[in-house]
Amino acid sequence: MKLIEIEGIGKDYAKTLEKEGLTEVGDLSSLSWNQMKELATKTKISPKLLDKWQEHADLMTLKGIGPEYSEVLNEIGIDSVKELAYRNPENTLKKIEQLDKEKPDIVRKLPTIKDIEGWIEAAKEKYNIKIEKEGPGMDIINIEGIGNKYSKKLESAGYKKCENLLSMTKEDIEKLAKSSGISAKLIDKWQEHADLMRIKGVGPEYAEALNQIGIDSVKEFAQRNPKNTLEKIEKLDKEKPDVIRKLPLLKDVENWIEQAKELK
Repeated sequence: MKLIEIEGIGKDYAKTLEKEGLTEVGDLSSLSWNQMKELATKTKISPKLLDKWQEHADLMTLKGIGPEYSEVLNEIGIDSVKELAYRNPENTLKKIEQLDKEKPDIVRKLPTIKDIEGWIEAAKEKYNIKIEKEGPGMDIINIEGIGNKYSKKLESAGYKKCENLLSMTKEDIEKLAKSSGISAKLIDKWQEHADLMRIKGVGPEYAEALNQIGIDSVKEFAQRNPKNTLEKIEKLDKEKPDVIRKLPLLKDVENWIEQAKELK
């Protein structure tokens, strides 16, 4: 399927993305967090807009959904694989049936309950794979602020994966700072990010957001209140809209804190 089939892309954006080698839905769906950041910089397209399109692309890659049902799911408030993974099949079908009554031109053929159950199971599987990839085993370059320049210095010193930073002592950090020319304060910050990324679903983006609202470790996160934490993230998003592409749900934050309590 072509990228232009994604709602909102159109000819102009499609041409811009094509210049970067992206023509198919799968091309966008497979990009990592770091690659999405680079794409936003190169194309001057808003990171939040690119993220929205990637989420639509993710939905379209689930077997049986395609452009038509992707639009239908979007109309009833499901705009990502993660969002679909949380849904109830019966309630989802009822909402689609209601949409069909209100806007009969959107759905050519109603899906069956079996179809939707299959979509939700596929969404759960895909989302679980995604959050596993965003854990400590992720390449160090994906931590916010490292990039190509610093990653080469870190890799030459033997630090390739996020998990490599976790066991570093203060002495290790000072030693690496002297040998690499990178400030100890910066390395310490990256270690904090790597620690937070042990929590499934946090990844590099939310690790940066949590760091900016004063949460610098799993141990610290375990002490936090979910609602207050979400409110602080929402405030951060208003003040610095480019830090977070999409706000987490309260249930996400609750889950992260429960994981933090187990991990600390």
